[in-house]
Amino acid sequence: MNRKGKVKGKSNSQPEVKRSPWMELPEGIWANILHRLGAVEILETAEKVCSKWRRVCKNPSMWRVIDMWNLGDLSDMDYDLEVMCRHAVDRSQGEVVDINLQYFATAQLLEYIAESIGCCYGMVCESLVEVVQKLPLLEVLSLTHTTITIEGIEALGRSCPWLKLFELNNSLCMGSGDYFDNKDVRNEEALAIAKNLPTLHHLQLIGNRMTIEGVEAILDNCPHLVSLDLRLCKYVSLNKVLSNIISGRIKDLKHPHDSLAGFEFSFESCGEYDEDQMFDDY
Repeated sequence: MNRKGKVKGKSNSQPEVKRSPWMELPEGIWANILHRLGAVEILETAEKVCSKWRRVCKNPSMWRVIDMWNLGDLSDMDYDLEVMCRHAVDRSQGEVVDINLQYFATAQLLEYIAESIGCCYGMVCESLVEVVQKLPLLEVLSLTHTTITIEGIEALGRSCPWLKLFELNNSLCMGSGDYFDNKDVRNEEALAIAKNLPTLHHLQLIGNRMTIEGVEAILDNCPHLVSLDLRLCKYVSLNKVLSNIISGRIKDLKHPHDSLAGFEFSFESCGEYDEDQMFDDY
């Protein structure tokens, strides 16, 4: 022991704490991993784990795709999706190209996004005509459990010449023309799509009330189409010959009777759902 009461050969320094090897991964790899989470999970959980994750999560490149996926149970949530979405859009610094707003989009939120970015993916409502005029670079648009007017489709054609993917998916009780026997009424949306959206590569029309005439119009006027989803289109009758013809042009064709297995689609507003019974009734 020396004069200061210290034992020779001993050190008062604390033992070095070894960091977990996974924490030494480059931020680029962490970005790739964390990007697989949805926006809610990133904002509510991931960025609070450690300083490195927070730094990664604040990078604008992490917010090029903003997935606000939810089950529609907004009243049971402990957070405000619209507030979180605005925060995510701000973090993107204008770089976002793909955004999912299912079940909670409002005209005010869409206007906020339109002022901030040049491309949008989401569930839009009655302000579509005004909003798309601000989104000339729009390539992907998905509408689920909502409606779009013919004027809205025409506005898409005028304002969004780069639109490549369009999804217009309805529940069984929301399809267009459901109360009309007039084929022209049933085919209004399909004919408007055929006339105004010739640049489409991918088209999903689950639960649409169009007939085979609407399908033919789309095929005749959308030459770049490579995928077409007709599931639950109960008024579309595809015989074997016609199916073979369409399949020869469309690489990925989903028929009216094909199963929705693996596709997240809510029928809560329509009560209990039975695919087979739905087609048996018509």
